[in-house]
Amino acid sequence: MDTEALNAIAAELRRIADAKSPQQLLGFGPAPKTQVYVFCNRKHGGIWYTLNEQSQPVNIEHPALTGYIRKLEFKETIRRNEKSHKLHCYVEADRLYVLESSATAQFSKGLLNAISLLSAQELQQPLTIHPQASTENAEVLFCNVYQGDRQVFAPYDDQTDWKRVSRVAIDAVKAANEE
Repeated sequence: MDTEALNAIAAELRRIADAKSPQQLLGFGPAPKTQVYVFCNRKHGGIWYTLNEQSQPVNIEHPALTGYIRKLEFKETIRRNEKSHKLHCYVEADRLYVLESSATAQFSKGLLNAISLLSAQELQQPLTIHPQASTENAEVLFCNVYQGDRQVFAPYDDQTDWKRVSRVAIDAVKAANEE
């Protein structure tokens, strides 16, 4: 091949790459979203939702989220003039998602318990988080966690030491992201 043909191929590849990459608009506009908060509860008719620009809930129709768990933390928040404790699970996927659930909710318990059973090496692989609505209680949301197509079996009961489970899960996620 001659130089002219190679230059034509290179120019065409650049044109294709430019067409596929999003164009940044110049001038005033919205700030890019660096992370998206996802609220994991059944308050608005779905299993999880985000808030739009007017702070109105928008249900997420997708049944699962697959990505890398980057951080787990508990936050004290004030909602409707009341203090509450929330679990924040940071999931890196097509963007960074922050899954928020009440620290004592079944969703949080299922997520924490499943993560606490995984090694740091296993947590370096993508996991799929799948909220599941209870068929017995309209307010309860469970959390299933999958490695590939294998569900992480993580039963718990009233005797589960949640402080220990939380510490193990948080430490495992930290270790996975330091390696």
